[in-house]
Amino acid sequence: MTPRQRLAIRRATRSLDADPSETPGELNVVPLLDVVVNLMLFLLATSAATIAIAEVQTELPPLCPGARCGSVPGEALSVTVTDTGLVLAGRSGRHATVPRAPDGAYDFAALGVALARARTAHPRERAVTLSADPMVPYADLVAAMDAIRGPFEQVRLSAGVR
Repeated sequence: MTPRQRLAIRRATRSLDADPSETPGELNVVPLLDVVVNLMLFLLATSAATIAIAEVQTELPPLCPGARCGSVPGEALSVTVTDTGLVLAGRSGRHATVPRAPDGAYDFAALGVALARARTAHPRERAVTLSADPMVPYADLVAAMDAIRGPFEQVRLSAGVR
């Protein structure tokens, strides 16, 4: 076949309309949009599942307006997580102080024992208020909640102390 014949065949078989993806100056964004929409749906589904799994049930302390504050029955137990250790206290004073270990870890097992003693001393108590220093890591706060939930049904969060 001669070069002239090849050129004639090429011209005869060439399509007259160019493919939209081949036209200069236009970008085909349909595949990009498909990927973005699928990614958004995946992220929304996983974030909803993560929120449902990682939720920690807590309550705020009850409001005590004015002169009726002293008439609330019970010991009103509270656990405070500080940089020096754990403090279990109530209306009658400090029940227990659990210092930090030499390696800097909190002793939540000792806190559980102190809470069990407080539970036997005050069987009507159902809730413990938990407050913490703002510099305490969140993992330690959750571990304190777990220690409280052993002997008590409810954990109430309070503003941090400094």
